[in-house]
Amino acid sequence: MLFTRRFYILFCLISSFGSWHCSERKAAVITKVDEKTMFFHSQKEDFRLELVAQGMRVPWSMDWLPDGRALISDRRKGQIYLLSPRDTTLTEVCNAPDAFSYLDSGMREVLVPPNYAQDSWIYISYDLGREDSTSTLVVERAQLAGDCLEKREVLFTAQPWYKSNYHYGGRLVCRDDYLFITVGDRHFRDSAQLLHTHNGKIMRLHLDGRIPEDNPFVGVPTARPEIWSYGHRNPQGLALQPGSNQLWENEHGPKGGDEINIIQKGLNYGWPAITFGEEYEGGPVGKGLAHQTGMEQPFRHYSPSVAPSGLTFYSGAAFSQWKGNLFFCAMSQRNLYRLTIEEGRIRGEERLLERKGWRIRFIEEGPDGLLYFGTTEGEVWRMKPI
Repeated sequence: MLFTRRFYILFCLISSFGSWHCSERKAAVITKVDEKTMFFHSQKEDFRLELVAQGMRVPWSMDWLPDGRALISDRRKGQIYLLSPRDTTLTEVCNAPDAFSYLDSGMREVLVPPNYAQDSWIYISYDLGREDSTSTLVVERAQLAGDCLEKREVLFTAQPWYKSNYHYGGRLVCRDDYLFITVGDRHFRDSAQLLHTHNGKIMRLHLDGRIPEDNPFVGVPTARPEIWSYGHRNPQGLALQPGSNQLWENEHGPKGGDEINIIQKGLNYGWPAITFGEEYEGGPVGKGLAHQTGMEQPFRHYSPSVAPSGLTFYSGAAFSQWKGNLFFCAMSQRNLYRLTIEEGRIRGEERLLERKGWRIRFIEEGPDGLLYFGTTEGEVWRMKPI
């Protein structure tokens, strides 16, 4: 039985005389019909959750093919799945990269670019290990034939390799026929300020892997020519803002100091020279600076940490009151943030799904205008209006 908004308001009025409380500030569960469907209320929209897929370990990204099938990456299993739009059957994609899955490493992003209909390439980021215990981030493109990958081509390998299993980055976005790639600092924080490494940087490549001639550090001695921006710690979300086409990013700080940034060509975003966070054991990072000339300030920072992962702007029609809003996953707070941004400023902020306690890894808008997200419980859910 579906509960309408009118029923919900009546429910709140009746409940107000008892011990229940209905809040307009945070999302609350209205009712649970079964294990696969739940209903929620929020400041702007009422919605229900529907279970789309389960049985994975850590679904990390999701994107859709023109025929309606979806590709889902599973970081911990090191696999890619095809999701049927008809019966939600998951099929493992064969001939996928052999991802190194340990601690923070594994299969990363699977991306279907806007020009997929022209050349059928999909883009995959994953972590690769070697026998000497070093590992790094790799980006490939491949074509899908049935449920198998073919014509695989390595486009990018982050340098150098490290004996560290943390802070790989791995998010991908296409803009204007360019591919943007995030790479974390790999727990070697000072390297984020050094242009001869890929660590702590965002890269920009042509879709075939060539280096654009107008990248900001092309021709700079010892600098990696793929670099678009630098001074990042561990970027875990990357998205384009509709209308402006600006590139937005979120990243983990140390203890506090998680950031949302608007990424621009050649700019330095400060890590580890400046941060609003502190060391895990307490005390300042470096000199304890939060500002420094020549380094960018975040659009928004969070202390204590929220552990951001996944980032998307909503542009669909299903949730008209959410159009243009920014969504990101907050793993340590186990919820989903919704930000209203107007004229370059945050005008509202809401936390959704707090009562579920899920660690959410990605949030994406599907071709149907619905929002999909993946949890560390190995499930993918979708949000639908009531």
